[in-house]
Amino acid sequence: MNYNLLNIKNILLFFVVVIALIVLCSIILFINKHSQLQNQFAYFKFEQSVTALAQQLDKEIELGKQNVYRLKKYVSILDSKSENMNDKIAFLQNLMADNLQFEKNHYSHYIAIEPYHAQRLFNHRGKLLLVYKNIALHNTKKYNNPQYMLQKSFNEPSYANNPRNAWYYMSKYHFKTKGKAPVDMQITPIYFDQDYTNNVPVFSISQGFKLMQTFTGVVGISILADPFFEEVENQKLGETGGMLLVDSKKGLLLSKIGKIGSRQLSFINATERQYFYLKQPFWKKVLNQNISYIEVKNGNGNLYSLSSKKLGTLPWTLVSYQQTSELKQGNFYGIFIISGTIIFISLMIMVGVFFKTLILPISNLLNTIQGLSQSPSKVLVSRKSVTEIRLLAKVFRQLASDILKTSSESYEYLMHLEASRLIQAKQKEQIKRYHSQLVKNRRKMQNAHEKIQKARLQIQKARVEIQKYKLEAKRAKVQSDTANQVKSHFLANMSHDLRTPMNAIIGYTEMLQEDAKEQKQEDFLPDLQKIHGASYHLLDLINNLLDLSKMESSKMDLYIDTFDIAPMIQDVASTIAPLLEKQSNILKVNCDSALGTMSTDLTKLRRNLFTLLSNATKFSKQSTISITVTRESVNLMDWILFRITDQGIGMTKEQIQKLFQAFIPADTTHTHLYSSSGLGLAITKQFCQIMGGDIVVESELGQGCTFIMRLPVHTNLPEN
Repeated sequence: MNYNLLNIKNILLFFVVVIALIVLCSIILFINKHSQLQNQFAYFKFEQSVTALAQQLDKEIELGKQNVYRLKKYVSILDSKSENMNDKIAFLQNLMADNLQFEKNHYSHYIAIEPYHAQRLFNHRGKLLLVYKNIALHNTKKYNNPQYMLQKSFNEPSYANNPRNAWYYMSKYHFKTKGKAPVDMQITPIYFDQDYTNNVPVFSISQGFKLMQTFTGVVGISILADPFFEEVENQKLGETGGMLLVDSKKGLLLSKIGKIGSRQLSFINATERQYFYLKQPFWKKVLNQNISYIEVKNGNGNLYSLSSKKLGTLPWTLVSYQQTSELKQGNFYGIFIISGTIIFISLMIMVGVFFKTLILPISNLLNTIQGLSQSPSKVLVSRKSVTEIRLLAKVFRQLASDILKTSSESYEYLMHLEASRLIQAKQKEQIKRYHSQLVKNRRKMQNAHEKIQKARLQIQKARVEIQKYKLEAKRAKVQSDTANQVKSHFLANMSHDLRTPMNAIIGYTEMLQEDAKEQKQEDFLPDLQKIHGASYHLLDLINNLLDLSKMESSKMDLYIDTFDIAPMIQDVASTIAPLLEKQSNILKVNCDSALGTMSTDLTKLRRNLFTLLSNATKFSKQSTISITVTRESVNLMDWILFRITDQGIGMTKEQIQKLFQAFIPADTTHTHLYSSSGLGLAITKQFCQIMGGDIVVESELGQGCTFIMRLPVHTNLPEN
């Protein structure tokens, strides 16, 4: 055998090749079967997730239907023989409130009577009974408590005549088209009810009811859209997948997908609800069938896996999606364990070979080197050792011979060593002197340390005093906050207790005006109109007090909407028109239709514009009032400027300084003429600030006023 070929390089090369072949064979044998099992399991979980959520949504809609059936039974209370109709209405609304408390996502219950039937029962042109939750108490214990729910009754039949009220019109139309057939449940699209409840996105489940085969009215419930759709929108499957809810008849994407910057948006870029239609051919099959899974390509050419489940009670389909490449990523831990075991065994074999051919010969070599000085020729190694070991033994034999030859020269080195020892003795004396100097320096440092310690004690005393001052300041702040809360609570309670009788006064005044017109008692109309106007003024003052108390107690919330600016301005101009005509004023609107949209609290913005325009009308007569809306960009941020200019009495600099202070009218000399409470502009400024903007005024006495309200195009909700 040629032992010259037995070297470390060849051995390592041999075992690397063997291990690589073993690992490759293992991967080829196991990876195919394992991948198939993993893919089957992934698709099963993919289908189960969409089925489970669809069942949950169906259950919530079914609970809504049960509540509608229960409301329909309550209607018979109105036809009972009890003579006091107000007691029946109160009892019915209390039942509605008790029924509403058990479902957190249910927002309101309503009973709407057809006008002719309302005339027969209540002697009014219409009757809408409404019970809904106070959205301001959301996420509190009071939110589902019937005691804190809001109850309303409307006698104006506008709900029955306006097709935009889908919750009524759909049930009425279905009843007429079906004739004597059973009246089915109707589920409306998502809408914002601005006429009867807060501007909250909801969808309704309603059903018509009849008396003597004649359509009599509608009962129904409304469900909050945000919690209902967020259960779908918050589902996340890996990094690229999630779920979406689609109207299967229209192909309209009801829910939004992911957040801005999310990898989920690579499937469909839809960050808003009800703005996107699914038009690709494969969607027709996906939306109208229950599909376990199907692989499709989106508009970007990426391959996705889809699974769909139609809801049982709604014409909606729930779809889960995920990139196929991510879904099929296998879990190869088993393969890795097997491969690792094989590699470990191979390494153990390698270690054994190395021990036999390398480590053991080296150990023998070390043992034989001990006799190096007596006989270098005894440094021998077996011929079966690796080539490097045998060469190493040869080198050691040569070194041993050289060492013996040079041993005579070691004496001279010992003499030099003795001389160096004498030098070291002198250096030790110098070290002793340095040590004494070091002791002196340490004493000085000790004195300095004591002084520092005294200074630290003084600093500690100062910190204690500062802490006392902080505690006193904190105690004063708590007392101040308590006083503010008591004041705000008092204002809120008083405003709430006063609004109910004021609404009653306004209602009765309107009824008396109608009765005076019908009975041709024209002499009473001027006094009734004055009472009506004074009541509205007092109600506005109460509402301002309530808003002020909310802002002072930090309970004023923002409700962000995205809307077109130009139509909103035209709507405000139409609303303020009667007030302008009363003062013989003309409103000039300068608003470019291409201003686009903005995202902010629409209700607060409209209220600010109403306040500024009504103030301009109040202090102007037979003149022109202008509203100019422009867009500007400052530091890469877009802003909208609302400029309201009048030709009224104007203000001095002293009056401008007091203009936005609550309860302080800017012009005290004319307060009795213009009935100003000093709250409107103060609330307007605070509204602007919580929406991220501000308001300023430019005016001179006798030259009119210009109010400039500046708001960001996109308002961000404040962090809690």
